[in-house]
Amino acid sequence: MRLQRLPGAGEEIGAADGEAGDAEELYWRVARDRIGGALPDVLGEAELMRRYGAPRGIVHRVLLQIMGEGWIERAPAGNWRFLALIDGPESYDESYRFRRAIEPAALLDPAFSMPPLILARLRREQQGLLKDPNSATPREAFELNSGFHLALTQASNNRFFADAGLRVTRLRRVVGYVIALDRGRLATQSAEHLAILEHIEARDREKAAELLVRHLDAGRASKAKLLEKVQLQALGLASMQGDGTATSVSTSPPDQAA
Repeated sequence: MRLQRLPGAGEEIGAADGEAGDAEELYWRVARDRIGGALPDVLGEAELMRRYGAPRGIVHRVLLQIMGEGWIERAPAGNWRFLALIDGPESYDESYRFRRAIEPAALLDPAFSMPPLILARLRREQQGLLKDPNSATPREAFELNSGFHLALTQASNNRFFADAGLRVTRLRRVVGYVIALDRGRLATQSAEHLAILEHIEARDREKAAELLVRHLDAGRASKAKLLEKVQLQALGLASMQGDGTATSVSTSPPDQAA
């Protein structure tokens, strides 16, 4: 099942696609509720079963997937503890400022060297997204695009840039999945990634770094606005738009470039 949006507040988990589909939908509901602040830091499987009306097997499967992605861990007494993540517009903007500082610097590091096989793989991946943005699930789109940026920090051959890239990728994974639900930005983003790769291959890292800064700046404000909208939807405020009790939230995705 490829969800094009987060399930709305109060929507039931569908069963049409069997256990795999139920697990996928529950995953997105947990992500939405966590980003929206609707889930506590520590909770048990029984609590999730009651909240979502899901069987224990589905809940446990989703929790194991989330643990593998690094945003939850086991806690005492059979509970689970959510780990600190980038989970709102303010922290997401902070991560952008941090990435703007380290990613261009990693690209300009004297030891920078991207193996041809890695460069070719990144080009194939980005060309695939550019040709058909809908071919990838939101999770796949995030992994491909975050992998592009992670490859830049790793190619610096500087352990500190590489470690910082790994950490910020883990911290922004969940919001990255959610933001990737907006398919309208993927083609432009991939085109910008390909332009950066072109200058790296031409050994013009100064121009590649300049394009990287533009690429990061272009999506900073619009992504924060999208994340804010998702938070409002997660809290159930989006369904109240137009009745005078909450600020109206547009349902059309913003035009984002990065």
